[in-house]
Amino acid sequence: MKNFEGHRKRIKEKYLLAGIDGWHEYEILELLLTFSIPRKDTKAIAKSLIKKFGSINNVLDADINDILSVEGVGKNSAVLFKLVKDLQKIYLSKRLDSRTLITSPSAACDYLMSLLKGEKNEKIVVLYLNKGNKPLKFEVMQEGTVDRAPLYPRKVVERALKYNASAIIIAHNHPGGTLYASEQDKEITRILKDAVSTFDIKLLDHIIIGDGNGADKKYFSFKEEGLL
Repeated sequence: MKNFEGHRKRIKEKYLLAGIDGWHEYEILELLLTFSIPRKDTKAIAKSLIKKFGSINNVLDADINDILSVEGVGKNSAVLFKLVKDLQKIYLSKRLDSRTLITSPSAACDYLMSLLKGEKNEKIVVLYLNKGNKPLKFEVMQEGTVDRAPLYPRKVVERALKYNASAIIIAHNHPGGTLYASEQDKEITRILKDAVSTFDIKLLDHIIIGDGNGADKKYFSFKEEGLL
């Protein structure tokens, strides 16, 4: 058995025994890469990825071509990273159920950021809630270009009525990371609030998610800023 094969076996056994608590980020990537790089030591590649991108989050958010530029990383590894991120989104969206209580903008943001952070294009999502502020449904309503995604209030109203929602929270990401509400953001929020209130549905908040890189604040809440 080659030395790296024995090492692969040991890190897998270590993971199965105690999970990844306390691991360095490169060690987690090293283990992950063993599933896409079958006959090679993956430690050096994992360290190169962390050196280039800074963190596991940034690796998963990175463009495939940027990932492929790292020596030793092939298409199988790039696909694996994207698959891991997409599986996370599916898991979190399915995990949000009627037992979850949305009590504040930060609570909503914790969930929404995991779905929107790192997206290359702007997306608008809607969280539909019952009278107790517990989620009924989560939907991606629209996806646009890097700096613009249109929102159609009528469509939001139709979906809210379909799910018998008493309230909604809308959110969209700013792929460039800027956390401010544009005049267009303010106008569409006002229009949407008026549209849903006609049917006794409350617009609880409009949250803007940044890319999370280098910013102390991770989100902008219309509610917290007194704009709603």
